Amino acid sequence: MAQNPTSGYVSTTRPGWIVYWVTFGLMAFSAVCFMAITLTKPQRHRKHGYCTALIVTIAAVAYYAMASEGGSTYIYATHGANMRQIYWARYVDWAFTTPLLLLDLLLLAACPIGTAMWIIAADVFMIILGLFGGVNTHKFKWGYYAMGCFCELIISIGLVFNAMRSAMARGGGISKVYAGMAAYLTILWWGYPIVWGLAEGANVISSDAEVAAYAGLDIAAKVFFGWMIMAAGPIITAQQDREYKEGKGYPSILDASIDSPLSITQTQPIANPAAQATRGLPAMEPGANGTAGGAPAETGTLQTVV
Repeated sequence: MAQNPTSGYVSTTRPGWIVYWVTFGLMAFSAVCFMAITLTKPQRHRKHGYCTALIVTIAAVAYYAMASEGGSTYIYATHGANMRQIYWARYVDWAFTTPLLLLDLLLLAACPIGTAMWIIAADVFMIILGLFGGVNTHKFKWGYYAMGCFCELIISIGLVFNAMRSAMARGGGISKVYAGMAAYLTILWWGYPIVWGLAEGANVISSDAEVAAYAGLDIAAKVFFGWMIMAAGPIITAQQDREYKEGKGYPSILDASIDSPLSITQTQPIANPAAQATRGLPAMEPGANGTAGGAPAETGTLQTVV
């Protein structure tokens, strides 16, 4: 096991710092790109872009903190006679970015808010349990590890089965996009407990190896995943516009699920077509009585899902 030659502690050395700086650069560059792409779209099509840009922005800040030799502490390793460097900044990053990653997927699926809440809650518990286990200096850390893995199993079931049903209900290209991205993220996330078990858990790999492994997973889960979302933009946009024309609004987890029996169509008059255009929605036609209050095409009203 590689150790810091000046202290004898299991801590990050030059290769690890290089990985941190490179990862920070990738996150920051991606944040700028994602935001630039997002701002070229109408307001109604920006929610995935904003979410994706925020994910890599938070990650960039966390990696800057770790690259600048901050955001860590030392604990007595449960296995072995050394003290090990633990990066709590990594868990702060995950506490914000992993719920946002899930939100990105659940928005894509137009998942019911109740389902989204328990999936995201399981994720938050998983991160907290990982932190508690990481800083624990006793064998009880494996209890936290087991509970964290159980939470990840709940997340996997939610993404692969529950949210998948909502995505399939949307139809079109969305179901295929969601299926591929959900499978990608679900499989990828199981790499994190493997690294945790070897690093914070069993203390059998060096700190530099831990840094490289987590950085690789983060780049795949945030940067690559983000570019996948950006690449799927035309499909997502076409699906949203089609649903809008069908009177389903622009569905999200903040609405009732589009396949839920609670979903109803509500008619709302539009008083000012100019204001409607400002909000980035399709242009409205005048109502039958000549007043402004029309809606896309033939209906004369704006329909939204509530």
